[in-house]
Amino acid sequence: MPRGVPCRWRCRVPPSLSGSVGWREVIYLPVKGVEGLSVTDCVEVYDYEIEALKLIHVEGLTTDEAAARLGMSKATFWRVLESCRFKIAQALIERKPLKLVSSSLRRDVKQEQEGL
Repeated sequence: MPRGVPCRWRCRVPPSLSGSVGWREVIYLPVKGVEGLSVTDCVEVYDYEIEALKLIHVEGLTTDEAAARLGMSKATFWRVLESCRFKIAQALIERKPLKLVSSSLRRDVKQEQEGL
């Protein structure tokens, strides 16, 4: 009778991730905006993207349930979720700060640009 697949790390040392990315101990802390502090090179994540991430990974909903709760199609919900995942991964790998932005602020900026 077959015994199954052996562990792939048996007799080998697992690869080290520290060489390619340059990992050091880094702690990401949320910081409230400070007057006079300007962070130009940051990754902006919108509140609806964070909500999509929360519904799937924290509350454990399916994509159908989460999309219905946010009032959008499943395809749109999936794009929003993937956008959020990409932005968070980019911020972590490139060591950039995350800036959480309200979607109402995003609409105000678009209206200002259209008015100019």
